[in-house]
Amino acid sequence: GEIVIGSKDWMLGAAASAGPAFEGSGLAHGMKAVKGAIDKVRIDEKLGVDADTIGGSKPKGICGSGYIDLLCQLLKRNIIGKDGRINRELKSERIRKAEANYEFVVAFRSETDINRDIVINDDDIENLKRAKAAIYSAMTALLKKVEKDISDLKKIYIAGGFGNYLNIDNAVFIGLLPDIKRDIYEFVGNSSLAGARMALLSREAADKASEIYKNITYVDLSSEPGYMDEYVAALFFPHTDEGRFPSVRLSR
Repeated sequence: GEIVIGSKDWMLGAAASAGPAFEGSGLAHGMKAVKGAIDKVRIDEKLGVDADTIGGSKPKGICGSGYIDLLCQLLKRNIIGKDGRINRELKSERIRKAEANYEFVVAFRSETDINRDIVINDDDIENLKRAKAAIYSAMTALLKKVEKDISDLKKIYIAGGFGNYLNIDNAVFIGLLPDIKRDIYEFVGNSSLAGARMALLSREAADKASEIYKNITYVDLSSEPGYMDEYVAALFFPHTDEGRFPSVRLSR
């Protein structure tokens, strides 16, 4: 979860301890954003699930953008609360007790391409919650470091293959991204791969990359005063401080 804040004159960088959850790793049915991955999810009032997959084939698992959609829908339908725990009181064939916790069935065995149910469980949600908290709190910590506010940002660039399928509104709803004007966000694709290619093919580009990295001041978040407070506060959906997310309305 590398994050850089700055302008043409200065830059601060940090590594958010987000882990690989939004790349589909460490989750019951997580996978990369490839053919067969669920990348969009809708849940109706009766808790029926309508899911799209990359390539339009039967689902094999869920990728990062699919998990963001899924978390958003679970929150909107009161299937999970602000703490991320699956609602034990709701009656549905999709909500059931597993070995050590509860799970929600996203796609039943007959609907999948893996001959078993595709689910999200309490542990998955906990991992995703920690990942989104790490990213959001890293952003706010860097802003505090330079005595700026989220409202001061003119543009937020989102890099990586993960961003190709990301729904910004849903990412804001779960507290992964700040609740600000949506036109500030811009997807730039797999910028690390593009940058590596440019550096290999152009001496000028390689020199520019070297210049940029030398001008970035690294911030160690683990030793930054107040960072852990920011992180703990972000361990709820969307956040402990609901005032930071005025567009998000959760059912009570």
